[in-house]
Amino acid sequence: MVRANPHPGHGTVLVLGTPRGGTSVVAGICHMLGVPMGLDIDPSNMEDRSFRALRCDPERVRKGSEFFRALKSGNVIAGVKDPALADWIEECYPLVPDPVIVLVSRDVYATAQREECSGNDLFVSLHEVIGRKFKLLNFVEPLNSPLIVLSYERLLTDPLFAVESLAQFLVGGVNDQLIARTARLVRPHVDMPNELNFVAARREYESAQTLQSA
Repeated sequence: MVRANPHPGHGTVLVLGTPRGGTSVVAGICHMLGVPMGLDIDPSNMEDRSFRALRCDPERVRKGSEFFRALKSGNVIAGVKDPALADWIEECYPLVPDPVIVLVSRDVYATAQREECSGNDLFVSLHEVIGRKFKLLNFVEPLNSPLIVLSYERLLTDPLFAVESLAQFLVGGVNDQLIARTARLVRPHVDMPNELNFVAARREYESAQTLQSA
């Protein structure tokens, strides 16, 4: 944790990072911990479909403001994930009510290699990844918003610790059963949503909780 969260359980969570940098898994963890990660979530990458489309929309500031109002309507805490938000973070950030930042960091070479596997040039990808990383770091450093930095490599090595840390930061902690259940979902190179669907997993957890309390 870099800057403590004085109001866990409240605010708008922004999961930031780079494409192929582990943000999908981290956003999925947030969702499992009780932070709705959008209004219309694509389970293949945990991105809200309408928010993702804003990046290339000439009216993204106006529509972004409307989006965040809708996102927070009825939710004391909610969030979004966009690994390319660095491209318009200066415009987007002022629209976010009570931002809580989760910054995901992954080895730049590993990230670029994932891009290369998708047909992109390795060196072009390296430049893009490094550029976005520095842009995000330079942007979040002077802010006063709560901030946690998660290492994707550390997450895979010790998922239980990472999930516990994120739960404390975001919502002030959850029951041990949910922590363990969420940590078991974390594994490398998983096919979302065919092998891992965080949206369905959260729905199943909520259904089980409802049955237990009935």
